[in-house]
Amino acid sequence: MTDLVFRPTPALGPRSEAFKRGLGRIRQGLIDLLIGPDYSLYRRSLLAIGIISFAFHYSLSTLLRSLKEQTPLAYLGLVPIISVLLAAAMIRPGADEPPIHDRQVDYILGVPMLLAALSLLIFMPIHMSTLYWLYRVDLLALPIFAAGIVTILFGIRTLWRIRIAVAFLILAWPLPYTTMLLNMLSAFTSSTLGGLSFLLRHVGHLATAAPSQGQGVFIITHGGTSFPVSVVSACSGVNGVVGYLLISMAFLTVVYGGWVRKLLWLLFGLAMVWSSNVLRIFMILFAGHNFGRPFAIDILHPYLGLLVFNLVVLAMVLLMKPFGLRMKLGDRRATERLGRHVRHAVPKIWLAAAVVALFALVGYVANSSLRSYDLVVSSLGAPRLVSFSDNPSAPVGWQVQRTNVYTWATPYFGEDSTWYRFGYSYTGDPRATLQSDGQVISDVINTSDVSTFSTYGIEACYSFHGYHLYSIRTVDLGGGVTGNVLAYYNTPDRSDWTTVYWHWPVRTANGKTRYERVTLMLLNTQNTRFSVPPPQPSTIRSLGLSLQNVITGKSSPVAARFAETEEFLVAFAHALIQQQAVASGSAKPPVIAAPTAHSHPSNS
Repeated sequence: MTDLVFRPTPALGPRSEAFKRGLGRIRQGLIDLLIGPDYSLYRRSLLAIGIISFAFHYSLSTLLRSLKEQTPLAYLGLVPIISVLLAAAMIRPGADEPPIHDRQVDYILGVPMLLAALSLLIFMPIHMSTLYWLYRVDLLALPIFAAGIVTILFGIRTLWRIRIAVAFLILAWPLPYTTMLLNMLSAFTSSTLGGLSFLLRHVGHLATAAPSQGQGVFIITHGGTSFPVSVVSACSGVNGVVGYLLISMAFLTVVYGGWVRKLLWLLFGLAMVWSSNVLRIFMILFAGHNFGRPFAIDILHPYLGLLVFNLVVLAMVLLMKPFGLRMKLGDRRATERLGRHVRHAVPKIWLAAAVVALFALVGYVANSSLRSYDLVVSSLGAPRLVSFSDNPSAPVGWQVQRTNVYTWATPYFGEDSTWYRFGYSYTGDPRATLQSDGQVISDVINTSDVSTFSTYGIEACYSFHGYHLYSIRTVDLGGGVTGNVLAYYNTPDRSDWTTVYWHWPVRTANGKTRYERVTLMLLNTQNTRFSVPPPQPSTIRSLGLSLQNVITGKSSPVAARFAETEEFLVAFAHALIQQQAVASGSAKPPVIAAPTAHSHPSNS
C-alpha cells in the first residue's frame, strides 16, 4: 500500500509578493491604456506628440541628426525628448485644483498661438532670408505651436500645469549657445588639454605633445609607427557640458530639495562631466598606443563619448539621495483625476482634433520648405558657404574677374569691411543654360556687422543719388535665399538698369561668421540677348513672397521692357548661388546638358 502525502503550498516570501504585485500593476496599466477610465489621456497625449512631430518634422529631424555629430551642440537633440518626459511628470492636476473649463478661452488663446507659429514658418523665411536658418527661428516657433496644440486638445489649465515642459523647448534654440560658446570654447579646450597633460605626465608616457603642429596635437607611437591625434574644440567636452546642463535642469524641476543642495549637485555633476571627458580622451590615447590607430579612432572614439556621458548621468541620478534630493512621483489617484479633467475640459475631441490637424498640415508643408536652407547654412546655424569676396564663383559658361576695390565705404560698413567689384562675361560655351552678350557687374560688401546692410540699404542709396525706381519686388533665389530685384533709371548716366541683391552669412578660415551683400547689375540695352530657364519657387514660398510684396509695398508690376532682363538676372543669381555652394562643398556640381531654351532679343 502506498501512502500519499499532500504537502501544503509554502507561503510566498516577501520577494515573491513584490513580484506578484508588480505583475498586477503592469496588467492594470495595460487595461487602463486600452479600456480604462483615463484611456483618453494616453490617446490625446499620443495625438498631441504626433501632431507636433508631424508639423515640425524637418526641424526635429535636424536636432536628432545632430546627436551623432562631433559638435558642441550635439545634445540639443535631447531637448524635445526631455520636454515630453517633463510634461508626463507635471501633467497631473493638484488635489485642490478647481475643475473650471471654458472652451471659448481655449480657442481664443490656442488658435492665435498656432497662427503665430505658422507665421514664423511661412513669412519670416522670406523676410529674413538666410538669417532665418542662421538664427534657427523655426525653433522659436516650436514651443508656441506646442502650446497651441496642448491648449486645444487638453485645455488651458493643462497648458498651465506643463508650462515648464513647453517652455523647455526653447532650450533647443542654438543661437544663445553659439553666442556664448564662441567666447568660452578656447578657455574650455585649454582646461581639457591641461587635465590631459597632467594625466600623461603622472600615469604613463602614452603620447607626446606636438605644439609645432598646432594646439592639442599629440603624437602616438604603436608598433614602431607614429600617428597624430588632434584634440579640437569639438572633442574638448563642451557638448557633454551642454548635454548635462539640459538634463540636470530638467531633473531639478521635478525633484524636492533646497536650492543650495540642487546647486551643489549641479556643480558636482559638471565637474564629473569634465573629468570623465579628460579620462575619455586619455583612454583613446591609451588604446592608440597599445592597440593601434584603427581601434582607437575608428572603433572606440565614435561610441566612447556617448557611453561615458550616459554613465555620468546615471551616476548623478543615483547620487541625488546623498545630496538630499528626491523625485516628485505622482500617484494613481492624480492620474484618475487627470482623466476626468481631460474629458471635462475637452468633451468634443473630434472637433479639436480636426482643428489641430488642419494647422498641422499647413505646418508640415511650411516646415518641409525649410529643407532648402541646408544648401547655405547647417542645421545648427553655421554658414556653409565660403566668402564670395575671396572665392567668387561663376555660372557655367561664364568667367569672373575682379575689376575694382572701394575703400571709402569703411566708415559705413565697419573698419573690417571690404567692397569688391567683379565683372562677369559669357565665354560662348553653347552648353551654358545662361547666355547673354551683356556684361553682368557685381558689387560684394563683406562685413562683420550685418545691421549695416539695413542702415545703408540699396533702395535708400539709389534714392539718395536721385535714381528713379521703376519697380521692386522680392524674389526667391534658391537655397533659402530671398533677394530683391529692381529696375531703375540712372539719372546722371541717363540709362536704365536692373539690379538683383541679397544678403547671406559666410564662413571664414578660422570658423567665424561674416556677412555679405551681393549685388548684380545689368544695363538694359536694345541689342542684349538672353537665353534663360527661370527658377520656380515652391508653393509655400510663392505664397510668402506674394504676401511679403504686398505688405512691404513691393508689388508694383514689372514693365514689359524690363521683364526679360529681370528674369535673366534672377536666374543668373540662382545659378551663382548654386555654384558658390558647389565651391564650398555643400552641393554637387550640376549636370551640364545642351540648353533647350531659345535665345531671343530683349525688348528693352
